[in-house]
Amino acid sequence: MKLLPSITAVMLFLASVSVDADERIETVANEPVWHGLVHYEKKGSGFKSAIHATSFFLATNGQTDPLAELQATLDAFRKAEVGAPTTDDPRCRFPARHLWLSQQNLIDSPMPTCRDFDNWVHGANTQSISIVFATGYLGNPASFYGHTLLKFNADEAFDRSDLLDVTVNYGAVIPPNTGMVEYIVRGALGGFDAGFSHIQYYYHDHAYGDLELRDLWEYELNLTEEEVRFLMSHAWEVLGKEYTYYFFRKNCAFRMAELLELLPDIEIIPPRRGWTIPQSIVRRASALSRGDAPLVKTVRYHPSRQSLFNQRYRQLNRNQRSAVSKFVTRRGDEALAAISELPEGEQPAVIDTLIDYLQFRLPKDAPKDAPEAVAYRQLIVYRFGLPPAPAATLTSSPKDPGKDRKPGYFSVGAQQHSDDGFAGELRWRAAYYDTLDTAASHSPNSELTMGDLIIGIRDGDVELRRAQLFRVEAVNSGRSGLPGDSGRSWRLALGMERQDLACSRCAVARFEGDIGLSRWLGDQVIAGAYIGGALQDNRNDNGNLWLRARAYANWHGPRGLRMRFSYEYREHLDGALGSQDVYELVGRYPLGNNVDLRFSHTRNIADESMLSVGYYW
Repeated sequence: MKLLPSITAVMLFLASVSVDADERIETVANEPVWHGLVHYEKKGSGFKSAIHATSFFLATNGQTDPLAELQATLDAFRKAEVGAPTTDDPRCRFPARHLWLSQQNLIDSPMPTCRDFDNWVHGANTQSISIVFATGYLGNPASFYGHTLLKFNADEAFDRSDLLDVTVNYGAVIPPNTGMVEYIVRGALGGFDAGFSHIQYYYHDHAYGDLELRDLWEYELNLTEEEVRFLMSHAWEVLGKEYTYYFFRKNCAFRMAELLELLPDIEIIPPRRGWTIPQSIVRRASALSRGDAPLVKTVRYHPSRQSLFNQRYRQLNRNQRSAVSKFVTRRGDEALAAISELPEGEQPAVIDTLIDYLQFRLPKDAPKDAPEAVAYRQLIVYRFGLPPAPAATLTSSPKDPGKDRKPGYFSVGAQQHSDDGFAGELRWRAAYYDTLDTAASHSPNSELTMGDLIIGIRDGDVELRRAQLFRVEAVNSGRSGLPGDSGRSWRLALGMERQDLACSRCAVARFEGDIGLSRWLGDQVIAGAYIGGALQDNRNDNGNLWLRARAYANWHGPRGLRMRFSYEYREHLDGALGSQDVYELVGRYPLGNNVDLRFSHTRNIADESMLSVGYYW
C-alpha cells in the first residue's frame, strides 16, 4: 500500500509528459517552416499541399493534414533508426525534414550517410547558393519575363569549373507542338504540370547564353553553412514532384523564392499581387539585409554570345570592322587575308569579335563541315599563330537587374487636344516595359506590356482610351548588319484602343501584327520599318481591316533621355475612311530609379499633346 502514492505520482508524471509531447507536436505542426517544407497552402478553412505527388507524403492524408504528416514523419524516422540506410530510408528521402525536426528536439537520431544525396551536393563541398537570373527572351512566351534558377556553388578548393555546379530549375512540362496562345491560356489557368529538376550549370549557360542569346546574372547569397545544407536538403526532397503550373503567379520565380523563404528573415515574394515577375525576386533579394549583412554577397554578369559580340564590335575601329565584314562574306584564305592586312596589334581584337559572332551564329548540332564551323577553326588556328596578347577589356556592362526599376507602372498626366481642349489622363500598367524604358532585365529597344489601362478625364466625364491585354515588340538591334545580325523585328498587340483622336468614347477591339527590320545608325540612334495591319471592330464605318507601313527612329540621349519618332501609313480595305497618316513623337526622361517624366505629340486625324509623371511600383 505504501507504494501506491509513488506509482500514482509516476503515472501522473508520464501522463503529463505525454500531454506536453502531444502539445509540442501540435505546435510544431502549425509552424510556418513545417508548412513550407510540405508546401501547404491555405484552402478554405484548411490546408492543401501544392505538391500532388503521393510519394511526397508519409501519411495517407498528409496532403491536407499538417499534423498527420508530421506524426507520420516522426514515426518513420524513429522506426528507421536501426540498421544501415537504404534508398527508401525516409531520412534520406527527407533530409531537410530530419534536420529541422532535430533542431526542434523532436528526434535525436543522427542523420545517416545517404550516398545518392551526398553525391548530388558534392558531399561537403558545396559552400554557397546563387540565384541565377536569365533576362527575358521574346522568342518564347514561356520566357518573356525572364527566368530564375538556383545554383549550388562548389568550394573553390574543390578544383572544378563552376560550369559543373548543380542547378535546380522549376518549369512547366509542355507537350510538343504547343502554340503560343495555347501555352498562355493553359498556363494562366493551371493546365500544365510542373516540377523541379536538376542539371549541371553548363547546360543553362549554353542554352541561355549561346542558343537563346540571353544574358545571365548570378547573385551569390550570404548564407551560413547550416542554411546552405538545409536548402540543398529540401531541394533534394522536391525534385521530380508534380505541381500545377501557373504562368502569372505560381511560376518559376515564385517557387524558387518559396524555397529561400524557408530561411528566417527572407521575404522576397511580392505580396498582394496576381503575378510574380522574376526580376522582382532579384530586386527584393538585392534590397534585403539580414542583421548587418546584405542577403546578396556578390553579383556576377555573364553576357550572352551576342552581347559579347556587340560589345567587342562597338570597340573596333573602322578598318577592323571592315576586316570583320570581309571575313564573313569571303571564304578560305581570302577571308583570312582581310585580317592579315591589319597591323598585328589590331588582329586579336578582330579575331575575338569574329569568334563570338560565329559562336552565336553557329546552328545547333551543326556538322563539322558547316561554313561557320570551318571558319571558326580557321580563326582558332590563325590566332595561335600570333604572339600572345591580352584579351580586349570590355568597357561597358548593363545595369544590374537587381538594382533596376520596379516592373509595374502608374502615371498621372495632362493632355491638350486640338478640338476638345485640356483633359486629365491616368495610366496603370501591370507589367513590364516599353521601348523607352528597357533596361538590363529586358530585351533592348523592345517592348513587353501586359495589362495596360489608360483612362481620360474631361469635365468630370471618364473615357476609356486603352485597355490592352498585351503588346509585344521584339527588336533585333542589327548593330553590325552581318548575316544573323540584320535586325529582324516583329510586333503583336491585342486589346481595346481609341479608334483615332478625332472621336471620343470610340474604343474598338483590335488585333495588330507586323514584321520588319531595324538597324543601328551610330551609337545613339536605332531605326526600323514594319509592314503589317490590324483587325478591329467596324465602328463609325471605319472598317474591319487595314494594312500599314510604319517607320521609326529611337534616339538614346544623355542622362537616360529616350525619344521615338514614328510615321505610319494606313490603308483601310473596307469602310469609308480610306487612307490615313499617323505621326507620333514620344519621349521619356528618368527623374529617379522609379520615377519618370513622359511627353508626347500625336497626329491621328486630330492632334494631341501629353505630359505625365509616372511611378514604377
